[in-house]
Amino acid sequence: MDLVATLRSKIETLPDGDYSDGLRAVLRHIETAFSHLSRGREQNDDTAFTDSIYRTNQAFEGSIKEAYRVLADRDPEKKSPYDIENYLEENNVFRQRVLSQFTNYRTEWRNPSTHDYKLDFDESEAFLAIVSVSAFACVLIDQISERVAYLHSKKETERKKKELQTHIHTSQEGLMELTTEILKEFSKQQSPDSPVQTEMQLLGALVGFFSSLVPSLQVIADYKLNPEKSERVDLLVSDKTGKVIVEIKRSFSRSITAEGIRRLEHYMLLSGIKQGILFIYTPSGGELTCEEHLVPGIGGRIIVIRLATTTERDAPDRHDS
Repeated sequence: MDLVATLRSKIETLPDGDYSDGLRAVLRHIETAFSHLSRGREQNDDTAFTDSIYRTNQAFEGSIKEAYRVLADRDPEKKSPYDIENYLEENNVFRQRVLSQFTNYRTEWRNPSTHDYKLDFDESEAFLAIVSVSAFACVLIDQISERVAYLHSKKETERKKKELQTHIHTSQEGLMELTTEILKEFSKQQSPDSPVQTEMQLLGALVGFFSSLVPSLQVIADYKLNPEKSERVDLLVSDKTGKVIVEIKRSFSRSITAEGIRRLEHYMLLSGIKQGILFIYTPSGGELTCEEHLVPGIGGRIIVIRLATTTERDAPDRHDS
């Protein structure tokens, strides 16, 4: 995997904002760190490997500044890296996978190189530091991307809230039916001119849409079903009446639909939650159709929401058991 290309792609999918220059600077520091690594290899210059780690430190500090700006909604310019790190850690700002990468880089590379000016690093250490800070930057930008999409979606939904709420019957539907209606309305609002580009942007946009349209619902993205297991669901929607698991796919085919249903059944059996929705997201938006699948083992049911074909758009919803 080309880490620099991956990082560049993630930055390019973000809309321009006050975080843009900082994230581009992070990318330049990592590119320069790779250049130092190559110089050390080609010229047998061991000092280049230490130079590489100094650059990864700058990439790390730039990353946490932009995290502080976007995720904490605070200005990092007059804050020291130490203060920013403490704030991000003490206030549980990072998702777990971001936190683990943050802790790894700070412990293994930044702290030793900062506190011991006599320390020199070799080629393997320089390489591992670059991989570590690149992984941290990538997963951090995913979280930043989700947050930016959430804020944009919430703002746009608030602007059209009264109109949109006329399409959603919040007082007459159960949680499963209400969640289905909100997902269908979200799809209608999508435009091919400004499609959601990444999975994290989609999750952020959905949470923003839900939180603005029906604030009484609690919606959590990337929810861990069991603290002792690794399984995470894309969305967990809940209210005082119950919970619904939402699995999201970004393309439609029979195999993807079948795999999505199997995954939902597994999540439902694992958690005891008896309601699940498979949402086949279509970037161009449009009318959706619903299919119902029963999960007899637990008395549960799954609704598959996907784009209606030309022949289905004028037909009633089809329910399969």
